[in-house]
Amino acid sequence: MNDQIVSNPDEEVWYVAYGSNLLTARMLAYLEGSTEESLWGKHRGAKDPTFPRDDRRVEISLPIRFGGYSQRWDGGVAWCPHKALLEEKVTAVGRAWRVTRGQLADIVAQENRKETREVSFPDRFPEPGEAFKTNNGLIDLLISLDPIIGIPALTLGSSHPPPPGPPSPSYRAVLAAGMSEMGLTSAEIMKYLSALEPKA
Repeated sequence: MNDQIVSNPDEEVWYVAYGSNLLTARMLAYLEGSTEESLWGKHRGAKDPTFPRDDRRVEISLPIRFGGYSQRWDGGVAWCPHKALLEEKVTAVGRAWRVTRGQLADIVAQENRKETREVSFPDRFPEPGEAFKTNNGLIDLLISLDPIIGIPALTLGSSHPPPPGPPSPSYRAVLAAGMSEMGLTSAEIMKYLSALEPKA
């Protein structure tokens, strides 16, 4: 069951992805569902599996980095702490998906391997730069970004991200494929992914 307790579930929002959800096929696993045999494993999908109405490339002024260890990916994955971006840090590449509040709640729940009813959503999203704690999992924050064409934009963050850790080649490949879909060149992709790598 993924029964939702979310007000205004059909309200449009932009979900801004920065990790494997840069890739269309990966993003759709959270909406349409996927099997255990897929590259990303089993996902139940969203109550509303409708394809996102739109998507676009955006910049995220938050310190995205690789860290932790994912058994699924056999290495670190992208994490977003709710902190200011230092001047020397690279601005993150994001892909904004135009979905609904209900779909976003289902995405948040699946990212944390929870039922959607276990996720708390505010009646009003926080102001840009502010965050709201949605659950007690690792990816526990909704971080508001500047609206896009007047529609709220939010990304997912962590109150306590894991320590830095290098990603696996397969995870890097998924991010690279997503950025290629978005029109980035191979050189741009390589430079960006290298900037996210933990420094020795």
